[in-house]
Amino acid sequence: MATAAQAQSAPGDQRISFDARREILSDELSRQLALGNRRIESHSDLSAVIVTGKPVNHILHLLVTVLTIGIWAFVWILLVLTGGERRELVRVDESGRVTVEALRS
Repeated sequence: MATAAQAQSAPGDQRISFDARREILSDELSRQLALGNRRIESHSDLSAVIVTGKPVNHILHLLVTVLTIGIWAFVWILLVLTGGERRELVRVDESGRVTVEALRS
């Protein structure tokens, strides 16, 4: 399930050309990547999936949990609930509006 997170309007709400829509997406992706700690996971002509964050290293946390006799498990659980990767779908509609939707993993 995805929820709308952001929308930008193009002037006039008219249909624009395919090439103009691709250029708008390219500009938006450049802006998103400039924010830092983001990467493009997949990309098509009019949409892309951007990933923020890094996956939780479960092997490392398992080893630390065993070495600390389970104390580290609280930190590990917190990281699983709040950390990890977040994905957003960025797309451009027929009128040139950019929509960014949070994707659930």
